[in-house]
Amino acid sequence: MSAFSYLDIFAFIFFILAILGYGWLTQYGVLNKTNISKAVQEERKTWMNVMIQRENRMLDMLILTNLSQGNAFFASTAIVISGALATSLGNGNQFNNVLEHIPLTEPTEPYVFNIKLLFIMLIFLIAFFKFAWAFRLTHYTSIMVGATPLKTDDNLEQCETHANRVADIAGLSGLHSNGGLHTYYYGIAACGWLFNPYLFIFSTTLVILVLYRREYKSKARAILNKTY
Repeated sequence: MSAFSYLDIFAFIFFILAILGYGWLTQYGVLNKTNISKAVQEERKTWMNVMIQRENRMLDMLILTNLSQGNAFFASTAIVISGALATSLGNGNQFNNVLEHIPLTEPTEPYVFNIKLLFIMLIFLIAFFKFAWAFRLTHYTSIMVGATPLKTDDNLEQCETHANRVADIAGLSGLHSNGGLHTYYYGIAACGWLFNPYLFIFSTTLVILVLYRREYKSKARAILNKTY
C-alpha cells in the first residue's frame, strides 16, 4: 500500500479541470447560448408574462411550491449523504479488507482513504449550499409573484417589467438548482477514487458526457427549442 501516487494526483487534477472546464464552457463559453437552461429560461419569461394576465395566481404559487420542495429534498439529502460519509471516517482498514475481494482495486493508507472521503463530503456539502440557496431564491420568487400588480392599460409597462424581473430571479434559482444537480453527479464520479484512480478518471469522463448529452443532445432540449 502507498500514499498518493502520481496517477492519483493526475486523476485529481483531471477531475478539477474537467468540471471547471465544463462549467465555464456552459456558462461563459461556446456552449453558453445553446444549453437546455437557456431554453428553460425563455419558458420562464413566457410563464411570468402569462402570470400577469391572471387575477388568481394560486397556480403559479403551487408550481413554485413544488419547485422549492424539490430543492429542499436535494439539500436535505446532501446533508444525509455527508453525514453517512462522516461515519465512515477512520474505517480505512475495514474498507481495504473489502477492496481485497474486488478485482482491479487498489488498497490505500487509512489516512489517504480519509482524505478522499473528506473530499467527497466537501462536494456534497457544496451541493447542499447550492440547493439551499436555490430554495431561498424560490421563496423570493414567490414574494415577487405575490407583489405583482393587477394588469391594466395604465400599468402595462410596469407589469411587463416586473414579470421579467420575476423570471430573472426564478432563473437564478434554476441556475443554482442545476448547479446542485451537477455537483451531485460530480460527487458520484468522485466515489470512483475510493477504488482506484483509473475508475476516477473514467467516472469523471462518463459524468461529463452524460451531462453534455442531456443538456445539448437530448429530446427534452429539442422539445424546448421547438426543434423536435
